[in-house]
Amino acid sequence: MDNQKYKLEKLKNTQKAKSRKDELFNSYLNKNNKVEDKIALIKFKQKDDNSLFLSSLKTLMKK
Repeated sequence: MDNQKYKLEKLKNTQKAKSRKDELFNSYLNKNNKVEDKIALIKFKQKDDNSLFLSSLKTLMKK
């Protein structure tokens, strides 16, 4: 039982940290006006998943 509680707490903490990182990233993204800076931020965030990067660029270009 303790092992399950530990795993649940670990998952919760991981999700909270990920949420905070996303909020911080989005605040930087919203503060920048230059497209080059936004592209660099998106590349940094999604450096491992190329398709995710391309979909983010498409979303950026629509705005």
